[in-house]
Amino acid sequence: MDIPAELKGNEISLEHLHLSDVAWLKNDALKLVDHLQAQGRFILGGDVLKKEKDGYRHNYDNWYLNQEDGDAKQSSEHTRNFINEYPEGDYAFVFVVE
Repeated sequence: MDIPAELKGNEISLEHLHLSDVAWLKNDALKLVDHLQAQGRFILGGDVLKKEKDGYRHNYDNWYLNQEDGDAKQSSEHTRNFINEYPEGDYAFVFVVE
């Protein structure tokens, strides 16, 4: 996934979970949604992680949108709404992008 220059270095590594994915705090996640929408990328969904003593861990919450149910703009709006409506706390978001 292409990361905008302003977000480089802000990603949260998930190597401690033995994953090559990265997560994003709320404000950075929302900026990434804007970037992906501008590129016309479809966000299939993602996972939510909560900060624990030893790093971010999956809290088994997620969102998704089937490609048959919308276009790239709708997937961005769906993702943005999910993130904005998520309860306050120390959460990070992982994206699954087509």
